[in-house]
Amino acid sequence: MRGARFSVACNFLGKLFPRSLPPRLLLIFFAVIIQIGGVVLSWYALKAGNAITISLAVLLWLFWFGVVFLIAKPSVDHTLSPYRKIVHAAAAAIVVIMIFLGIGEVIGVHLVNTGVVKDNAMATTLVDGFGYNDATALNQQASQTLLEGENPYKKSNIISAAEEFKVSPEYLTPLKEGAFATVFPYPTDEQVDAVLSKAETSTNKPPVEFESKVSYPAGSFLFQAPFVALGLKDTRWFYLLCAIAMVAVIFWKAPKNLRPLVIIAFLTNLVLWNLIGTGQTDTLYILFVLLGWIFRRQLLLSALFMGLAATTKQTAWLFVLFYLILILRESGWKRAGQSLGVIAFTFIATNLPFIFSAPQAWMQGVLAPIIDPMFPKGAGLVAFSIAGILPPNSLLFTLIEVVVLILAMVWYYFNCRKYPQAGLLLAVLPLFFAWRSFSLYFYFASLLVFGAVIIEEYRKSAASKQPQLISTARA
Repeated sequence: MRGARFSVACNFLGKLFPRSLPPRLLLIFFAVIIQIGGVVLSWYALKAGNAITISLAVLLWLFWFGVVFLIAKPSVDHTLSPYRKIVHAAAAAIVVIMIFLGIGEVIGVHLVNTGVVKDNAMATTLVDGFGYNDATALNQQASQTLLEGENPYKKSNIISAAEEFKVSPEYLTPLKEGAFATVFPYPTDEQVDAVLSKAETSTNKPPVEFESKVSYPAGSFLFQAPFVALGLKDTRWFYLLCAIAMVAVIFWKAPKNLRPLVIIAFLTNLVLWNLIGTGQTDTLYILFVLLGWIFRRQLLLSALFMGLAATTKQTAWLFVLFYLILILRESGWKRAGQSLGVIAFTFIATNLPFIFSAPQAWMQGVLAPIIDPMFPKGAGLVAFSIAGILPPNSLLFTLIEVVVLILAMVWYYFNCRKYPQAGLLLAVLPLFFAWRSFSLYFYFASLLVFGAVIIEEYRKSAASKQPQLISTARA
């Protein structure tokens, strides 16, 4: 009986991952499990403050970058061919693990919400994480302010937004100002509560200790505003819709034999759904980046999508740089210049009304992630500074970030024709060395690389084989 069940399981896994699947695409599952390990190890390392543990966490994240780069490297299929069975078996095992982790998480959240599990700090933290963060709350507040006919950059208040959307204090962004001016490496819960207890939601002046500006370009609240106007109370549904749209685009453009893999890769991607559940807004600009990247042959449409990405979040600006390098190398200076013009026009057109209305407020908001005195935090190199191993100097990390960006752009200029999809990973590599290097800043690069490789490389491969099949049938 056991043998029969094992045979059925093997047959199912064989259908799930047939031998025809390109081995490097299966590396997406390895990337997901490595990231989960990286998040857990980084959290433990920061708690322990141990140099060895922090080094292991940083090395694990660098390994993650390496695995994602392998997905973008065409020759990896040939390299992994002798180990195809092992890769397929390991990927299937990871899928099973992710399914059980997902089921366990759903059960855990249900037990905490129903009161069955009590006094469990880890479970309570997990449940509290599923809600709005400060960016989600401020974006929705901005959409509501816009619908009321006012400029969101002139009127934003994180205290009232946090109260309205029930944002946990740990998901606010503290600044090194006021009561936090001399704090390092990060304000304690007691210090945060002390400042919040003094804040009055009725005042138009939120406490200087917390980021209260609309800190993104206008697209961050413009594109969701129609949904808010129609009565959408929880904008996480909007960002879930963006994620589903991204999956739908990849599924639609992928060769038929790879479409089941697309569905499996996204359905079992526990990190993606957790990020959406915790209020992350990145799926909007990531959707635009994907569309801009895969439609490069249609210049106007492609550049328009990249412009929409740029007007949604500052992280997209890095993708624009590598996009323009690829356009330059593939199509020449003229098309690169035209693309830049469309991107710039799109960005200006969406932001200009708010710039005219309040130029200083707009500038301070959009540049807030760059110029505001934020505390170090994240899974990257900054972990050494948080632990007191490296100097607590944000300028040092900014210089390292800029150097890495320049080196990545130079390398990509000379290698983008050979590894075009690598630009989607190199765009976020500098963020790993930034003063604030949350894993969500670079996590979505794995999905972009995965989707772009399926659409651009394997679709071309399938198309090139079709004429051969037709000629063979005629013969």
